[in-house]
Amino acid sequence: MKSPSPYGRRHPLAAAVVALTMAATSLLAVSAPAGAATTVSTGTVADPGRYKSADPGTQALIDAVLAKLPAGWEASAKAAAAKAGRTQTTGLRDKAINPDDYECEDTALVAYVDQQLAGVDPSALLLLFMLGVLDYPTYDALLFETSATPQHFGRSGEYDIPITHNMRDLRRFWDIRNDDIQLVAMHGSMLRDVNRVARMVKIFFGVGDAQALQLAQSIIALIASQPTLRNGDNPIFTLNAFAFTAEGETDPLFQGVPDKIVMGDGVLEAMTALGLGDMAAKAILAHEYGHHVQFEKGLFDSPLTGPEATRRTELMADALSTYFLTHARGQAINSKRLLAASRSFFEVGDCQFTSNGHHGTPNQRLRSATWAADVANSARPQGKIMPSLTFAGLFDAKLPELVAPDA
Repeated sequence: MKSPSPYGRRHPLAAAVVALTMAATSLLAVSAPAGAATTVSTGTVADPGRYKSADPGTQALIDAVLAKLPAGWEASAKAAAAKAGRTQTTGLRDKAINPDDYECEDTALVAYVDQQLAGVDPSALLLLFMLGVLDYPTYDALLFETSATPQHFGRSGEYDIPITHNMRDLRRFWDIRNDDIQLVAMHGSMLRDVNRVARMVKIFFGVGDAQALQLAQSIIALIASQPTLRNGDNPIFTLNAFAFTAEGETDPLFQGVPDKIVMGDGVLEAMTALGLGDMAAKAILAHEYGHHVQFEKGLFDSPLTGPEATRRTELMADALSTYFLTHARGQAINSKRLLAASRSFFEVGDCQFTSNGHHGTPNQRLRSATWAADVANSARPQGKIMPSLTFAGLFDAKLPELVAPDA
């Protein structure tokens, strides 16, 4: 499944939240080592102290969830989240990029995410993470939301105009088939709907209707016990936006799912909190549409592998986005204004040099945007839109310079 995303990991179904991948919070430090064997029987866990809260009320809710889980639940949750992982860019053993050659520091987004987690009981959050609950809104939007039903962007629809208008203009701008791309929203509010949560529980654990409903009720109660989680409206549940195509997909769960762009409330809320507002919403959507340009034009193929291959496609999507936003027949946004707002790309640049989900450092993402703005501004005549394959060819020629070490 090809479904890259700049917010979170490369593919949405394994992208729990930037908080647990970029910020590297202490919660992950108390989880089991990767690959560790865990034996689980109904209502028990191999390590009874793993989900122990200092608060008796929270502990009772944790115990209520654990008591309803099937045998082997942790393995089932990992398997469900890994469904998309098998189609990451290949090259796990390829040479890693040397992080010592690059300037890469924590960004304001990392601090923002840490703030969203402040006050959440660590054991409760760890259990929600291990259950895959942080991915439930992603699965819900990808599998069940369609453009045939009313969509609103932002918890109160505050981004409806910039996003829907921008999508209309993107469809007109790029030279790809686009009538099959659906634009849908991802809302954390689904975590208050017992039937929708039960539907996710069945997908993750393969349990029957009655057990799924009981588990869903206990999960909702656990979320509700943590005021900071805002009954699912905390941005950590929807801090993502992604493009999706089922082309080549063999898993029955995803076969037949239409091409989509999914916009999460959390990422929009985060960018507004960082002072980026509507401009960031447009840039994020244009980036995701850029991935559909890549899908349609076969631009994921390159000699690169592993982290370097993912970095190339993500930086190209940044460039496609900026070219559209600054072009006279795109959004015609002043390049200086846009590049100042392109902190949205800077904020989500990462330092995960050895990860197949590496998206490029903040500096590399900003350089890609700057280059694309220059291409749009230097076009003659100004109204001419460069074919997407021509633009991609120019980008690939420029890529070595864009990713050159900062030092």
